[in-house]
Amino acid sequence: MSPLTMIQTGLSIFASKRRLAALLLALSVLQWAGGGANADEATPLRPIDTTSPRATLHGFVKAMSEGYANGIGVLQSYQDSPRLYFSQEELAVMRDSFNMVDDAERTLDLSELPQATVRETSRGLAIQLKEILDRMSIPPSELIPDAQTMSSAEFKRWTLPDSEIRIARVEKGPRAGEYLFSPETVRRIPEFYQKIKDMPYKPGASAGWYDFASYSPSGVALVLRRVVPTRWVLEMAEGSRPVFLDQPLWRWFGILLVLSAGLAVVSLCFRLSSRWARKKTTTAGRWAHLLQPLSLVIVMPVVTSIFAEVLRVSGVVYQIMSLSLWGLFFLALTWAVWVAGGAVAESIIAHERLRTGSIDSQLIRIALRLVTIVLAIAILVTGADRLGLPAYSVLAGLGIGGLAVALAAQETLANLLGSLIIMFEKPFVIGHWVKVNNIEGNVEDVGFRSTRIRTFYDSVVTIPSSKIVGSTVDNLGLRKFRRVKTVLNLTYDTSAEKMESFVEGVKRIIATHPETRKDKIEVVFNNFGPSSLDILVYFFLKVPDWSAELNQQQGIFIDILRLADAIGVRFAFPTQTLHIVTDETH
Repeated sequence: MSPLTMIQTGLSIFASKRRLAALLLALSVLQWAGGGANADEATPLRPIDTTSPRATLHGFVKAMSEGYANGIGVLQSYQDSPRLYFSQEELAVMRDSFNMVDDAERTLDLSELPQATVRETSRGLAIQLKEILDRMSIPPSELIPDAQTMSSAEFKRWTLPDSEIRIARVEKGPRAGEYLFSPETVRRIPEFYQKIKDMPYKPGASAGWYDFASYSPSGVALVLRRVVPTRWVLEMAEGSRPVFLDQPLWRWFGILLVLSAGLAVVSLCFRLSSRWARKKTTTAGRWAHLLQPLSLVIVMPVVTSIFAEVLRVSGVVYQIMSLSLWGLFFLALTWAVWVAGGAVAESIIAHERLRTGSIDSQLIRIALRLVTIVLAIAILVTGADRLGLPAYSVLAGLGIGGLAVALAAQETLANLLGSLIIMFEKPFVIGHWVKVNNIEGNVEDVGFRSTRIRTFYDSVVTIPSSKIVGSTVDNLGLRKFRRVKTVLNLTYDTSAEKMESFVEGVKRIIATHPETRKDKIEVVFNNFGPSSLDILVYFFLKVPDWSAELNQQQGIFIDILRLADAIGVRFAFPTQTLHIVTDETH
């Protein structure tokens, strides 16, 4: 018996609308019951011949018709039996039927469809195309060009008479050279179906296939097939057949239920993340925040899969929901990479026990941030490609957007580059005593935009990094020795012998001090001042900071005071002697 005869026989047997609906439901459910062997065990991997428009068209019609017809006998057996579930043999035959439908889908050029929705969309498009062809007059085989005819044809395409359905040769990509239903035809299949769906079927048609596949709870039956019989699922769905936006009411209830469950899971993860972050340290808190984007990364594909495989949402509603959910998935994945980059940086800083605000810590942060930026761009470009947006358009948009940001934030970028120069060249580090222009103090923080210096009167001065790079920086914190220069003023009644003894004594005090530089000591009587004899004292201390410098300097000065007492010299202070000459004759 031919496939067309089998379909006609099956439809006549199941003339009852309720019985036919039950069988179509079971047929749709079993598409997803699992993989199976091809009907021809000897060639289970043989694809449909797509070497010419004739081969492609006949291969598509044959695969769809046989896939539909091979299940009729199994459905009749199941419907007439008292059994609640399909037998293993029946499942094997049905798996084989739907393998044929999968093969038929490969005759469609799906290259221009969004990759995120192509699996579910291709199934509906194949069934719609079969319904269209079931209502049209297909020309005899000899009028459809074969491979030999197309080899000499000027245009490598063929259009079905009285239609815009076109089979064209693929010119590039992994399927180059094959004749497939063109991307334009695939895109317009729903439009063609709407125009022709009210026309009568031709003999041997797969009557009502698309309507049932679109509105029946076949996916729900799949999930519950081991628990709830297919007959019962059909009966429960009978009361919710009214359609809103091309979706039955039972499906809208399912969509609301799935979205509510997904929202509840995401909301719970957000709350747990915030609670853990408050209880943990800074590093652990960053890892706790990672739970928020990860919840979206996990939930979005699950919800999308349920919409496609269980609820079988179709049409524009499916396109909008699926693309929106996948778009949210890629944004959440970008967010997760960004948070993970910061968490990794803080973990490295904590492991190496670096100061949080040190330049090394900042370098680690900026290096991880650059890595996350590259990964984020890669994720966004990949996501845009899967959503049907050309990668070059996304890259061009990012480039134009980056240029606009760069022009609008020139000063900010200059400061960022200045910070990078400071971090790599390290003219100073946190804690160094520096002098920039007229600002002097200790470096407190080096950020991505500015450097903060705490002055000696305890204020904090924030200097843009670009200005620091363009200024002269005197790093007093890098000094190996700290200079001490002072002048000792002795009174004019100091004798030469005492002056000489005092100068030599001061030299000895400085030279024997453990923290002084021995090759740079200058103690000399160098000036007759207005009110004193001046001794220049010039030497260097080897100390780590200003506080130590003051302490060591104090010790040396106290020793000098003791030396002055021992020798008997006195320190002068500014005085003036006024001599008044009087004329005794007056």
